[in-house]
Amino acid sequence: MTQQKPKAFDFGAEPERATAPAPGPASSPAGPQAFDYGEAEEAPAPVTPPKALSFDDLPAVPAASNLTRKAAPRALFDSEDHPAVRDALASASADYPTLYAQAEGRLAILFRRILPVKLSLVTDWAEEPLLEQAALLQPITELVLKFTQMGVPAQLDAALESTRAPSGMFGKLFRRSQSPAEFKPALTASRAQLLQLMADSEVAVRNLEASAQNLGLHGAVLAVVATLAANSPDAALLDALTQRRTLIGQAVRQAELSILQMGQVRQQAAELIAQVSSFLTVTLPAQEMAQAQGGA
Repeated sequence: MTQQKPKAFDFGAEPERATAPAPGPASSPAGPQAFDYGEAEEAPAPVTPPKALSFDDLPAVPAASNLTRKAAPRALFDSEDHPAVRDALASASADYPTLYAQAEGRLAILFRRILPVKLSLVTDWAEEPLLEQAALLQPITELVLKFTQMGVPAQLDAALESTRAPSGMFGKLFRRSQSPAEFKPALTASRAQLLQLMADSEVAVRNLEASAQNLGLHGAVLAVVATLAANSPDAALLDALTQRRTLIGQAVRQAELSILQMGQVRQQAAELIAQVSSFLTVTLPAQEMAQAQGGA
């Protein structure tokens, strides 16, 4: 059996090539011409036979048909240029007027990051500022611990006690005599450490305050978005908004408490610096002068 060459798809029989001249008007109508230059007035419009099935002339599907709109889930806001961004800024201006006046541009940037609101955006919202603040809390904790371990108040009390005369017979007999001058090196070193602690704490507090302000902005943005999305049917989204707002609020409160604690330490350090300076520059020279006069 001889193999036949497969035939290509047949989309209509091609007209046979005739050697005789083309027939007159009474002959069968010819197919449409590729280009028409207006010569169809001499003959009636030809009736074209039904075309075979063709895949070349499929109609173009509109970019936003009803079918595609139903297939893709819609977000709460259509795009970053949605009027909800303007609504969010207006809400922030009404609810946080002071914050809005100070950081309108930063609020606008944050709103464009979280709108259109999605669950994935909310669950990761302010993650970097939270981690940054956790790192900035560490220097504050170390400075508070360092201040406690220095024990400057005890040193100062012992130095001041050495300048007083013993009272009573037992005090005169059993009290270990220690010269006030012996405390000078330790107190001088402690004063230098206190001054360094003041400088380091100023930088640490300034950085933590900036971090807390940044977190406060993220929290305010999330509060406004939660108001705008209050009627959303997505229960998971609403729950994530509540949990994230709680987390950011706790972090801001922790920063505020740490700043308050460091402020108290700085106040005590400043008082101790003044007391140590008074001992080194006033009390100790006066004591040495009195001893010199007594010896003379």
